Amino acid sequence: MSLPSIDGNSRISKKLVKVILLDLYLVWCAYPRLMLMFSRDNNVYKSKSRYNELHIGKKIIGIVDALIANEVIGQQLGFNDRESGIGFQSRLWASEKLITLFEKVRFNQFYISHHEDWEPIVLRNEFKDAQEYRGTTETKRMRSVLLDYINILKHTHIDIYDLETPVRIIGDGKKKIRLQINQQDKRIRRIFNNSRWDQGGRFYGGWWQRCPKDYRKKIQFDGIMTAEIDFSDLHIVILYAQEGINYWAEVNEDTYELHGINNIDPNVDLWAAAKLLLLTAINSDDTNKTFKAFRSQSANGSPEKKMTDGQLSAMLHQLAQKHEPIAHKLASGAGIDLMYVDSQITEKLIENFTYVYNCPILTVHDSYIVPFCYDHFIYQEMQAAFKEVTGVTHPVVEHTTQYYDVIEQEPHPDNSVDLQNDHYAGPPSQRHLSELELFREFKGKPLWEDWVPDWTAVY
Repeated sequence: MSLPSIDGNSRISKKLVKVILLDLYLVWCAYPRLMLMFSRDNNVYKSKSRYNELHIGKKIIGIVDALIANEVIGQQLGFNDRESGIGFQSRLWASEKLITLFEKVRFNQFYISHHEDWEPIVLRNEFKDAQEYRGTTETKRMRSVLLDYINILKHTHIDIYDLETPVRIIGDGKKKIRLQINQQDKRIRRIFNNSRWDQGGRFYGGWWQRCPKDYRKKIQFDGIMTAEIDFSDLHIVILYAQEGINYWAEVNEDTYELHGINNIDPNVDLWAAAKLLLLTAINSDDTNKTFKAFRSQSANGSPEKKMTDGQLSAMLHQLAQKHEPIAHKLASGAGIDLMYVDSQITEKLIENFTYVYNCPILTVHDSYIVPFCYDHFIYQEMQAAFKEVTGVTHPVVEHTTQYYDVIEQEPHPDNSVDLQNDHYAGPPSQRHLSELELFREFKGKPLWEDWVPDWTAVY
């Protein structure tokens, strides 16, 4: 393929063309109609940044323009409306003649991996921009843990077993996103905020974090079904712990139950509204922002969406009375500090599953997805990690997915996947089975990994 309109250093140009074409190939492999997002903002491309492992500079914009001019790729230009806040990045896609070349390649998507210098520890400033920092013993330790954890995920086939097309439209309106389920989007970053190492620190990345619970119920690791377990009311319990109170031992009341709320639409789900309002207030630094965020997160057309500031203020006042020991933390910006606490808990769980169990685990902040039968282990580990970080014992830990603890009539792990489908609703898709077989072949994986127990599991 000749590209006469590309000028400058040929070595750099070839590298940038390769990056774009490989990204488009991965997108095409996942779903032929999928498009690749591309930023035309020069400021995005800081070639000497620790976050730019391929050292890609703004020249890539000119390379894309040349590929478009040569009809190698197509483009839909993005836009940004500053008044409405609505916008989206430009989209790229492979032309028909490029797809013809894709169909002839002698490798599959699993041959394409991320650069080894990728930076998993991110420090953001108050404007949410990633900033440079000097490495320390602690950042090196955190990076080492994350890279070892990512390596386990890299060698685990993580998929929603019944999807024939691995792309789903999630949400609606401004919140609508296209979720792509693939084996490349499994890298995790730990992101700290406000130029501080004690704020934020949560783990982000991986397609499952953008995945609704109904889809997460059907996640498999190497063909093994999973269970999801989470902490109950984690941030509220942590706030009480910081006041020296063990919430479940000393209070033990429904966190969101309110009485005597008048002058609101009777169709409002009071318990659900109180939960959303309280959690929003914990993560907000201002009451007006709290109310605005509450309505923003409420479903379109719902009575909660129409609640006034006065109604929400009365509800928040009663919540503050109910939770008097932590009332001073509402609308105070405490959420960013709480995220650091829950990130410490999550890091300990990641460490244990990486180094002790050598088993994959997925995290969605305070919720954890593990292979069936490992829910017994994660339950114990969550209890221990919570106590170590907060000093509080016996937090409430719950399954968020329906769980079947199958002991009798359990299939043996040597049985093929097709013989094990009666243990959950619906058969796996042909796409899933074909991709899993291709993944196992490429990685040289056995039918069952060492972490698959031979005593109790659901396959």
